[in-house]
Amino acid sequence: MSVFLTTLAAVVTVYVFLYYHIFKCSRRCESAVRLKGKTAIVTGGNTGIGKATALELARRGARVVLACRSKQRAEAAVFDIRRESGNSEVLYMHLDLASLKSVRSFAETFLQTEPRLDLLINNAEDRRKGRKEKTGGRRNGGVEEWGVSSWA
Repeated sequence: MSVFLTTLAAVVTVYVFLYYHIFKCSRRCESAVRLKGKTAIVTGGNTGIGKATALELARRGARVVLACRSKQRAEAAVFDIRRESGNSEVLYMHLDLASLKSVRSFAETFLQTEPRLDLLINNAEDRRKGRKEKTGGRRNGGVEEWGVSSWA
């Protein structure tokens, strides 16, 4: 009987602890800021945190550009975000951060088609091994070596 009560007490304690720390203490953005008239680029916005970020920006009224490598996945994400947010100003532009040529092309296209940039969310990362740009640049397993310096 005492084993049962000890086990029950442990389970209740764990439940209360998890309930309090996960559901009561978890922080969620409660800001009601509208982003109407703002333009945002989200790199890697076709999946995961990038897609969630793009969705929230679209819900707040921003014009959102998904800068992604995969056209198929990005167009699917654009469709989902437009449907869920009700914002038709979500679009895809090709960007492969592992290629400086692609980065330059993206920047030129963006500057020609968009009047402004208000938010830049650097979310994308490429961990595919063995990819090198033809310029002979060094790859250290991640895109940040190229990507961050190319935005500067």
